[in-house]
This record gives sequence, structure tokens and C-alpha cells, in this order.
Amino acid sequence: MKDCFAFTETGFGPRRSAFFAMMRSELVRLRRSSLIALHVTLAAAIGLAAGWYFAVTPWDALLAYDAFVQLLGAGAALLAGISCGLSIDAERDAGDYANLLGHPARRRAFAAKATVLLGLGALACLDALLLFVGVLAAAGKPTPSTATVALSFLALTTGAAALYAIALAAALARGRNASIAVGALGFMIALASLGGLGNGLVTGTLSASIAPLFLIAFPFTWPARLAALSIEVPLAAKGAVSTPTALEALVANAQISIAVCVVGSILIAIMWLAWVNRFEDHHRAQE
Repeated sequence: MKDCFAFTETGFGPRRSAFFAMMRSELVRLRRSSLIALHVTLAAAIGLAAGWYFAVTPWDALLAYDAFVQLLGAGAALLAGISCGLSIDAERDAGDYANLLGHPARRRAFAAKATVLLGLGALACLDALLLFVGVLAAAGKPTPSTATVALSFLALTTGAAALYAIALAAALARGRNASIAVGALGFMIALASLGGLGNGLVTGTLSASIAPLFLIAFPFTWPARLAALSIEVPLAAKGAVSTPTALEALVANAQISIAVCVVGSILIAIMWLAWVNRFEDHHRAQE
């Protein structure tokens, strides 16, 4: 009988159950906020509007998909800034961050909030992708494969994970407006890192293959770059570009970008959890 409970006695079982309970608590509070409506509205508006535009215009549909996932990737920073800013603002109004700073397992409480907000953003991203591809398919336009769409979704979600830690830190330290400002700055950096909105679509090139590699050092660029690579590598493999070295350049770019994103996200998560564990609300202490 003792052996049956050996796993639980290590403490991992109770910690995991406590983390899931915190996530359930976050989901309950989320239902009472405007964040769900915000994400649904944005996903539907962007997916349907962009899909309809490219369905009725003569742009290359696959390059249009490339431009669309770049837009979603760049917008991830702004969405993270808005959602984290509003969420932290609600925590402050509800009781001076008591659900977070007053929790005995503070790091797990913050991790649960970040996970739920990232999940909400991921679902909005998936909705936008499916709506965009669905509209193109209904219009008889070429669409990327299911595997490519799944890879784009994975790239966008993985690349955006660190942005939620950054946005939550900005919101906690400086308030909602600071979080949104950081998100807006990240949006502009991400767009500029790939030559601007629709650069590849207008020029007929694959943006990630010519984007300066050093810009991958900025976390704000990760979702857009990884998402662009998710469609541009298959396009290059099919010979959709004129230069024979494009595929090699994209594969090398992808390897470096993925490594930087994964390692960088882990380091940011570790530093963020250490920071929130020591954070003190100085504004509240002065009141």
C-alpha cells in the first residue's frame, strides 16, 4: 500500500494538482472579464477580413498566407500586452493583487495566469488561421496543407510564450498602459524585422530568407519569424523561389531561430519566475 502512494509522497502529485486548481480559478475569473470577447472578436475580424480580401484579389494565395501568419506573429506582442495589462489591472482592482502576491505559492500562481492567457491567445490564433484558410478554400484558392497550418500554429504559440512573461512583468511593475506600450513596440519591431507588412507578398520573395538574422535576438520577433519559416520552407522546397540557395538559407535560419527561441524562452521564464517571487508592490507600500 505504501508503494502505491510513493509517487504522491514525493510532492509532485500535490503540486501538479495545486497548479491545475490555480488554472481552474483563473478560468473562472476569465469568464467574468472582457478578454474572451476581445479574443473572439479579434480572431474573427482578422481571419474573415484578410481571408475575404485575398479571396477576391489576384495575389498569390500561398504568399498571402505567409503575409497573414507574419501579421499574426507580429500582433502576438500587442495581444499579449493588452490581455496581460487588462488581467493584471483586474487583479489590482479586485484586491491589490492578493490572488497573486498573497498566494503562498506565488510562482505557481503567476505561471497559472500566464498559461491561461497564453492558451487564450493560442485559441484566438487558431481561430484566425482556420477562418483565413477556410475563406480561401471556399473561394477555390490554393491553401497550405494541414501539416503546414498546424506547424504555423505551433510556431506562433511557441514564439509568443515569452512575450506573455514580458507583458505580465511590465503590467505588474508599471501598470496596464506600460504593458500595452511594450506590446505596441514589439508589434512594430516584429514587422520591421521582416521588411514590413506584406513585404514578401509585394516583392514575391520569402521574407525570412532575407531578414537580418541578428534580429532574432529580440523576443518580439520570434512568433512572426517562426511562423514565416513554417510556410516559406515548404514553398522553397517546392521550388517557389528563383534562387537555388533559398532552401538552404531558410533551413539554416530555421535551425538557429528555433534554438534561440527555445533557449531564450526557457531563460526568460526562469528569470521571470525568480523576479515575481521577489516582487513587492512599492506603490501599495507608499499608500
